[in-house]
Amino acid sequence: MDTRPALVGRAREVVEIEEALNRLADGQPWMVQIVGEPGIGKSRLMAEVCRRGEDRGYLVLDGRAAEFERDIPFGLIVDALNDYLGSLEPALLRALDEGLLAELASVFPSLPRYDRIAPRRDYNAERYRLHYAIRNLLERLTARQPMVLALDDIHWADAASVEVLTHLLRRFRGPLLGAIAYRQPPIRLVGALEAAARAGFGTRLELSPLSTADAERLIRGELDDATRAVIYRESGGNPFYIEQLARASRGGAIRPGPGPERGSGMVPRAVIAAIREELSAVNRDARRTLQAAAVAGESFEPELVGAIAEQAEDDVLGSVDALVEFDFIRSTEAPRRFRFRHPIVRRAVYDAIPQGWRIGAHARAAAALAAAHAPAVALAHHVESSAVVGDEQAIALLVQAGRDAAPRAPETAGRWLLAATRLLPQTEDDERRLAMLSEAATALTYAGAYEEALDVLAQASDRLPPEAHEERARLVARIAFAKRMSGRPLESRSLVEQALISLPADSRGALELTLELAIDHYWRGEFGPMHDVAQDVWSRAGGAPLFAVWAGALCSLASASENRLAQARSELREVEAACATLSDEQLAEHIDVLGYLAQASSLLERSDDALQYARRGLRLAESTGQSPYIPGQLVLQTNALAMKGRITEAVAVAESATDAALLAGNDQFAVWALWADAMACSAAGDTSRALTSAREAAARAEKMTETFFSSLSRLHVAAALNAAGDAAGARAELAAFEAGPDQYLLDVHGGQGWELLIQTQLALGDLEAAAESASTAEARARSTSLPQRTATAMCARAAVLLAGDDAAGAASVAREAVPLADSTGNPLLGARARALVGAALGRLGDVERAIAELEYAERTLFEAGALREADAAAQELRRLGWRGPRRARGAPGARGSGVLSAREREVATLVAAGKRNREVAAALFLSEKTVESHLARIYDKLGVRSRAALASILAADDYTPAGDSRSRARATY
Repeated sequence: MDTRPALVGRAREVVEIEEALNRLADGQPWMVQIVGEPGIGKSRLMAEVCRRGEDRGYLVLDGRAAEFERDIPFGLIVDALNDYLGSLEPALLRALDEGLLAELASVFPSLPRYDRIAPRRDYNAERYRLHYAIRNLLERLTARQPMVLALDDIHWADAASVEVLTHLLRRFRGPLLGAIAYRQPPIRLVGALEAAARAGFGTRLELSPLSTADAERLIRGELDDATRAVIYRESGGNPFYIEQLARASRGGAIRPGPGPERGSGMVPRAVIAAIREELSAVNRDARRTLQAAAVAGESFEPELVGAIAEQAEDDVLGSVDALVEFDFIRSTEAPRRFRFRHPIVRRAVYDAIPQGWRIGAHARAAAALAAAHAPAVALAHHVESSAVVGDEQAIALLVQAGRDAAPRAPETAGRWLLAATRLLPQTEDDERRLAMLSEAATALTYAGAYEEALDVLAQASDRLPPEAHEERARLVARIAFAKRMSGRPLESRSLVEQALISLPADSRGALELTLELAIDHYWRGEFGPMHDVAQDVWSRAGGAPLFAVWAGALCSLASASENRLAQARSELREVEAACATLSDEQLAEHIDVLGYLAQASSLLERSDDALQYARRGLRLAESTGQSPYIPGQLVLQTNALAMKGRITEAVAVAESATDAALLAGNDQFAVWALWADAMACSAAGDTSRALTSAREAAARAEKMTETFFSSLSRLHVAAALNAAGDAAGARAELAAFEAGPDQYLLDVHGGQGWELLIQTQLALGDLEAAAESASTAEARARSTSLPQRTATAMCARAAVLLAGDDAAGAASVAREAVPLADSTGNPLLGARARALVGAALGRLGDVERAIAELEYAERTLFEAGALREADAAAQELRRLGWRGPRRARGAPGARGSGVLSAREREVATLVAAGKRNREVAAALFLSEKTVESHLARIYDKLGVRSRAALASILAADDYTPAGDSRSRARATY
């Protein structure tokens, strides 16, 4: 029997749902957001999405977050996927890489037989691998059958599930309809939802109260007009409230009142009273069973309920039958598992439980789960709700639960560690309490829960004795770091200066905090004072080599930022010699030292060194679990790879950088990563992704106090618009850069801002402005003696000359730029110069030499992944009459394996993972001959002839961590 309430007053929403389901037929992902107050009909509409998806033959998976289980890691995702994963054919699971299976088995209880493969434990890097593993599996499933993934009540979702959902929203490829319902979106999901809205991705359905006419249709039974009027007034048109009050009215429980007076949780008191009135219809044993079920969870099994209620199994099952009959609970697709008919019902039942019995019930739940050998994370919620201060067993369990959760759910880990701290006796020595607070603060910082981390650090600070100067210095440094990570880098100066007063000048704490002042100057753009402060530490840190290297790196960065390049080079050489003597263990104490070295190297166009420092920083961050440093090191790698002309790799690393930055919850890192992604994708020709990333960066930057973030974001938006062919839009974004205080920003990334400005001026026919800009750009570049920047400016001048019909002058300038460009180690820069030489020679009638130059340029650009420029070179070749073969490009924005169809991609992934044709056929339910045909087409499209070459292309395009147990960031190089 269908126990769902009638669907009334939602005709418009049903049309939107049908349109969303239609999109899956095109093989593309889509999202539907269903938004509204409690009881407004979100769950009913979600059920309609699922029913209509099933009617079309789609795979439908659904889950619901629970109000009282928000600290159970991956609770929502497990609820949605676990049962189905347990039913999958062994052949499909065997086709997955063992590392992927290990990640999945660590979260989904239905896959216990794969636990023998131990996942790596380098902490937060595991979060990326797990997200990838879930996405990889779902993409494989959608390649077989379109999927609806319906996630209800995500306002109650645990932090780890929200991270998975954010990853899926940003990265999923394939026919998946993600339907999500919420009152208010989780904070960590807001950025992804805003980005989706800017990209026009998804549908948002805001549910309104029902009209009087629709409410009349929903009220069933013989009720007089006065009662109906009371029901509508008390309910405010809310469907669930209407139904609940109508139930109660048949027993005479509804009386006229002043209107919908709200109780706890914004649910009208009349509705809560009506639910509790319903309970009077069941016997005492059934009520006790229902109360135990409310303690057990949103969904539950009779065995656990019996232990909580202290009832025999037969009695529990009899009560379950009665509760199903009265529609308090409903069965689920999983055997022996039941669920409350609505979260509001569970809330009403739970709140009515006497507090003493509730404490005992949670204790019995914890004992029953422990007897069943459930993991600590499953017991933690019940232990936290029932333990007494001084219970060492409870403290140990909560600490264990926190440490178990830390690699994949650090926010939950931090909260459980805090719960353990609250159980410490007041007589407990502060050393143990401080250690636990420190561990909790670390977990919360790594989760991006910076405000909570700062609160914990403040608690720790309050407990430090006055004479603990060095300990306080370390704590202040951590507070400054957390504030910097939270997007408030300018708020720590007074705190640092105050702490310095009590410290000996040459103490470790004084050196560290003085460097914090140098970093404060860096964030303010005060490079002169930054250099002075860092120089002071450098001169005093002879006995502290790590601090000496840190200070020297900041000095070089400050000098380079002020275009004192000779001094910057000298300082960098000196500090590099000192850095070479430091071990990984020493550098792991302050990984950001490597980041500052990479930044200084990049400003000096030493891209090989920048890449080396960033890679070392990433390796140390992963191996020591210091995830806050991962996004910055990945961005530095992206920039270094782009400077080396390795665009395909830069695009892959930029995607990882963006994912890592969004996980970190730091807007500065997110903007920085999105810039890198936009830059790399513009070069690769993926203009859609470039625009999406640039616009998201601009939207985030608008909320920040540091104005240069907003200015640089406009520069990246302009670059993406120009790459997409919108020169007018790009020029509008660049207007503020042509003159004024922001002009210096055109010098970044080797002067690419000037090149962009000149390109837009030429595209719009403003030759005079382009010539003036080219002259300014070249003069500024030559003053630095930086080869990439100078060669870029020379190429821009050659383009201006060519546009002005001075082909001979253009050829001369471009030829002069070629050896300078080649000296940089960036093949793209040399290819650009040669493309200009070829274009100029073509205008001069020297077709043979023009084609030779252009062929070389086109091939170099294509091999590096700069498809947009390669296409331009190919177009120039065809203009000269060249009739060479066209290279496969795939869909717009496709790169590498992007030229493959969904099925070809699936086959290629399995082959690259080392599966034989027979294993691929079994996993995908194909014949071996069909697999061979697919493989032949794959080889032809990608221009390869071996499985090893195929694997290389996929590795460059995707993060495939499980294959060699490396992180997403490291799998591509």
